[in-house]
Amino acid sequence: MACRVFSGVTFFAESSISDRMMTAAIRRADEAPFYATPLGVWLIVALWGASHLLLRGSFSGALGTDDMFETILVQKLSAGYMLRQPPLYEWLLWSAQQLVGPTIWAALLVKYGLISLASLFLFLLARRAIPDPRIAALCVFGFSLFYQFGWNLHEGVTHTIVLVFACAFTAWAFVRALETRSLWFYLLIGIGVGIGLLSKHSYPLFPLALIGACVSDRVWRARLLLPGLVLSLAAALIVYSPYGYWIVSEGLALFSEVSATMGLSDEVSHLQRAAQGLGRLVFALLGFSAPLVPIVLLLFWPRYVGLLAPSLVQRLGYEAFLTPKTDLSDVGRLLKRVVLIMIGLTALLIVITGATYVKERHMHPLLLMLPIWMFADLARFDVGRRWRWLGVIVLAVVVIGFSARVPGMVAPDRVMCGGGCRHMKPYEGIRDQLAALGASEATLIGENDYTAGNLRVLFPDARIVSRSWPVIGGPRDKCFFVWEQGTDAPQTPAMEVASSRLGMTDEQALSASYLAANWPHLWKPEGWRTTWWGVVELSSDTPLCR
Repeated sequence: MACRVFSGVTFFAESSISDRMMTAAIRRADEAPFYATPLGVWLIVALWGASHLLLRGSFSGALGTDDMFETILVQKLSAGYMLRQPPLYEWLLWSAQQLVGPTIWAALLVKYGLISLASLFLFLLARRAIPDPRIAALCVFGFSLFYQFGWNLHEGVTHTIVLVFACAFTAWAFVRALETRSLWFYLLIGIGVGIGLLSKHSYPLFPLALIGACVSDRVWRARLLLPGLVLSLAAALIVYSPYGYWIVSEGLALFSEVSATMGLSDEVSHLQRAAQGLGRLVFALLGFSAPLVPIVLLLFWPRYVGLLAPSLVQRLGYEAFLTPKTDLSDVGRLLKRVVLIMIGLTALLIVITGATYVKERHMHPLLLMLPIWMFADLARFDVGRRWRWLGVIVLAVVVIGFSARVPGMVAPDRVMCGGGCRHMKPYEGIRDQLAALGASEATLIGENDYTAGNLRVLFPDARIVSRSWPVIGGPRDKCFFVWEQGTDAPQTPAMEVASSRLGMTDEQALSASYLAANWPHLWKPEGWRTTWWGVVELSSDTPLCR
């Protein structure tokens, strides 16, 4: 029944032959194996996320990259938190923290919950482009072959997760709106656009690419409803309005902050910056594509060699890759144009602005539709067992990716997880020592975001301050400044170090001391590695405390 609910569809009369064949396949969705149904895809991805969630949360409660400063920001719910990033991720994190506290569990629940929902809508979208539900499911599972999804997602990534969900949801709603010409789906488009605008400032390029792909295609152009787009715009503005008002109330500082972030400086000429930005875009696209695209190219090489040298492919006996069984589906063709237009718009924006801050981790909206386009194209050919080979590779990479994280959890030394290994730092070991000083409900000032964010995990009722972000809340009776001293036993008195770091007077510093915590390890003895922190109690009248 769930499969019928998600997969039922009526195509319009102008559909191509390939789309009518696809419709028949979709209507036979009850014949699909469970893993190739919407519920099955969502459940598999959710279980994959849950396994990583339990692995990470069970071995360490320390906040890693990005999560630490987000936890500082969401000490209260606000319409906006910073100008360079919209606040939807913070709103979701704040909501999760009301359930499980300001812990790593809240960040993980938001992350993997959004990924599982994004996978659902990516599958629903893939089913519009790919007749075989098994290939559509493999397409979604294949996203784990992107390094940014299969590995980097687990320790970093915050707002980008919301962006991925927004793009997947918007694209699905857009296709359904074109297919059905229903204003209900245009309303959903507006909600998706509003979510996207609240995810990252780079999102607007994605709906522009969707519309551009539509109007450039004669089949889809006739399906677009202007009143529906007006409804979508109105809904998007309503969803975005709380943050929009916050931006207006903050003045015009947004551009200067975004300019600094994007690398818009006058130190070099505009032409040099644009050339540098375009070069970085090329490398970012190539880096983001790996290893999924290289693996697909290697497995299905006759298809791609056949585009350049068909006679060679024929001589080698791979004629099946030269004659597709059907044309590329209308949805597949639409998503192909979305990818190309997204890349083109980004390149144009770089040329216009001279932006140089272009990284691999920014490529999600540009290449999110790429696997669906590639798989929709390959699904038209008789490729034998190559799909099974790809499935085995995906499963192997997923297992290896999970297994590779385990050593850094049970043996967090330089060999297993590098020198920093921030996600395993033993902040928990200084909880009781700080509590004995009266830190539980005091103002706690972290020297950096990692320290401040993890202090909030230790003391949810304390007022946490980081010098990188605006101060939240009023002063408390007690105030402490905490810094990380390092792994070597300190030789200089704590008061002397605190004075040099803060430039304090004797009246401001009441007392200072060092705290120590030992790192865990599966087989090394207790105390094999120790991290030291310094803490100084400040007068509550100190400006830093207020």
